[in-house]
Amino acid sequence: MEATSMNIGPANILFEVVHAMRLELTFLVFFGCLYLMNKYFFSKEKTKITSQAKPSPPKSSKARMAAMPSGEGPKVSGKAADSTASRRRTAPGPSTSIPTSDSAEARIFTEPAHEFRHPRPEQLRDEEWFARAALTLKSVQVQRAVEVYKAALRVGLDLSKLPPSKGEEVFVALVTAAIRANQPLEALDILKNCRSCGFKIGLGLAASATKLCTSKQYYKECLLIYDFIRQDESLVLDERSIWSCLLFCAVEARAYTRCPGFWKQMQACGTPYNKDYGNMIRYASNQREWQLTLTLIAEMRERGVEVDNVVYNMALATCVTCGKTDEARLLLKEMEASEGVVDVITYNTLAKGYAKGGKMAECFQLYEHMRERGMAPSQVTYGILLDCCINENHMDRAVEVFNHMTEEGCVMNTVLYTTLIKGFARAGQVDQAMSVYEKMLEDRTQGVTPDLITFSILIKANCDAGGLKEALKLLDTMLDLNLHPDEVVFNNLLSGCVQKNDEKLGKQLFKNMIEAGLKPSNATFSIMLRLLASCKLLEEALELLRSEPQKFSVAPEARLFVQLAQACLRERQGRTAVEVYSLMLERSNPTASMTGGLLSMCSKLNMLGSGVEILDIAVKAPAKLDTRDVQELRQAAVRKKKTEFVDQIDQCLRVLSHGRQAA
Repeated sequence: MEATSMNIGPANILFEVVHAMRLELTFLVFFGCLYLMNKYFFSKEKTKITSQAKPSPPKSSKARMAAMPSGEGPKVSGKAADSTASRRRTAPGPSTSIPTSDSAEARIFTEPAHEFRHPRPEQLRDEEWFARAALTLKSVQVQRAVEVYKAALRVGLDLSKLPPSKGEEVFVALVTAAIRANQPLEALDILKNCRSCGFKIGLGLAASATKLCTSKQYYKECLLIYDFIRQDESLVLDERSIWSCLLFCAVEARAYTRCPGFWKQMQACGTPYNKDYGNMIRYASNQREWQLTLTLIAEMRERGVEVDNVVYNMALATCVTCGKTDEARLLLKEMEASEGVVDVITYNTLAKGYAKGGKMAECFQLYEHMRERGMAPSQVTYGILLDCCINENHMDRAVEVFNHMTEEGCVMNTVLYTTLIKGFARAGQVDQAMSVYEKMLEDRTQGVTPDLITFSILIKANCDAGGLKEALKLLDTMLDLNLHPDEVVFNNLLSGCVQKNDEKLGKQLFKNMIEAGLKPSNATFSIMLRLLASCKLLEEALELLRSEPQKFSVAPEARLFVQLAQACLRERQGRTAVEVYSLMLERSNPTASMTGGLLSMCSKLNMLGSGVEILDIAVKAPAKLDTRDVQELRQAAVRKKKTEFVDQIDQCLRVLSHGRQAA
């Protein structure tokens, strides 16, 4: 015991502490060395800068001027030199790119670092000083140029005192600086100030502003600037590039009404370029002027302007969009006569037109024609053929296309598989659709996987065919693939529950839908009402309609109340039907035909008491009513010799008649 205690001394304790903190101490020593090294080198740099900034022995004015190299200005010495050196070390990014040549231009570019940084009010009011500042900052600090301009205006700068040539130069600098600084509307204000100061906005300024706005994608602002410049009717804009930019801006800004005018002005300046014709064809395409597109292409060929693949395809697409497939086929023939302008997109565009017009024979003829010309069909081509077959209900032809694709080694994708599945589902051939789906799963090794649309189509097809179990299996597979079902998928599953009268599963699916963060719609509530009504749970359906839509901020449509009220009447639950109608008047505004339909149903089902109650509530509300529907209910009461009901109906008719006379 004594031997053990003798070994635990201060030295041993210190050793244990150091050993336990060895990592911390290592880091401490390492960073301490870094700190000392940094301090040492910083001290040397500071000494070097200070020695460079020491004032030279005083000289006479003439001697100093004689000692200066040619083109070099007077140097700053003493404390001012230290201050200047310090500012240069701490100046932000732009000062690092200032030119250092000995020219006069280089010297003036050094001034933004000090003279223009914190100008005094009297400097800002001095038009000569401001002109120098604007011309200096326009290229190196465009944002600063705009800020100095705004500050100068606030203290009363009057640029009208400048000579005309100088003033116009200053405003050109300010306008271009504002656009480069992403302030095109500020540039417009500067132009207005330019005109108010009596300076002329020349062709050069108009061209610079237009080109800059176009390059910066300020299309609408470019048109505003043009409108202002154009107020000077004496200004002649005879530069083609201006009109080219304006036409492009008009197309991009969708100001299509301006395109013909710009086009006319451009043609007056000479032959437009290929890109200008392209923009004009974009305009014609948007306006569905297929004749204009063909006219423009003919004009390009006459003038020797290159008609490239893009321009041809735009014109072809315009003809197809307008349903002019015959004219598009003639244009295709013209394109085939030119080398290198026809591609698979060209044929696909025309094929879409044939498919949309239900011209399946022409669609397949075009397919064979493109293969004869050595053009390999793409996935899009086969997708168009499949769509064409499906739309014309030729599923046997669609299968042939599908088999031909696989034989030729066409790389399948999700869209092609889904298109074929959609065709079989639409034709009611659910087994065939599922077979394609199984084949699609086999191709998952090649990156082909079903997507949300695929599962939505298959789930609906199975639910419509009564295959709720298969639909639920598809849902499980969908979740395994990390695909999140949407409202449409859940609505289809709920519809499947209606067919099976499976109220328990329907409620669970509705709960799952809510837990998935999906908001039920009026379509969802309509399906739930059908489900509960089919299970004769009318009171529960009424409670759902009363409370659930409000939970999700859904305004229930009047048709939902009519749907439930009709279900109640079919089950001869008149009291519940009357409650539903009262709730409908609280939550919506039913039409006269909706109320009349319920009154007519009451007459046919011999539920005159319920009909009279609904009529009384409608009159007191008041709700919209057609007296012919009321008369029909009265005639039914007369036939059944229900005198009490006849009297109540007559009283309602008197109220209705009095209300109309008052109106």
